[in-house]
Amino acid sequence: MTRRDDQKDETRARLVSAGAAIFAEKGVDGARIGDIAKVAGVAMGTLYTHFPDKDALFDEVMRVGKETVLAGLELAQSTHADREQRDLVAMEGVVAFAQIHGPLFRLLLSRGGGDNPVRREVINAITDIRIRELRLGLEQGWARQGQDPEFTARCEVGAVFHLLDWWLDNKDRIPADTLARRLSEVRRWGAEGRLDEDHRTS
Repeated sequence: MTRRDDQKDETRARLVSAGAAIFAEKGVDGARIGDIAKVAGVAMGTLYTHFPDKDALFDEVMRVGKETVLAGLELAQSTHADREQRDLVAMEGVVAFAQIHGPLFRLLLSRGGGDNPVRREVINAITDIRIRELRLGLEQGWARQGQDPEFTARCEVGAVFHLLDWWLDNKDRIPADTLARRLSEVRRWGAEGRLDEDHRTS
């Protein structure tokens, strides 16, 4: 890859990042190409060499976000055999993604993405991962019996996204690492479950 190719990739990445911020703030209809170009630090003509229109940029923002989120979850699933550690790593990854890519998180997983099909794909894919885990847990006896895995998974996913959306505006209330541990606890034990002393985190 040449230096010119590197520069093009870097510019495209800046445009995607700027697009995520403007789309999250103003929505697709309210976003202006000029504002996106300004935030990215490029001329409007440069933006149009990468994307033919605003909708194409929005689609790319959503695609990049989808790949990033799912790759992180798959990595957590594949590298940790212990359920507790796997859950914690997954929550740490989601918290880090929200912290680093706040506007993109809100577009993709919380608010701002509307009925975009990629948003639905991501939420369904994340939910499906948890559904499979809970079904396995019911078979192996470590999940609470009598629950509906899809209902539980969708409740969990919705609660996590809502809390992270709130946290992005209230980061002084709880550190990121503590938030990840608390999310992991709620995910594994439930809001009314009891933590054994051996599993309780500070």
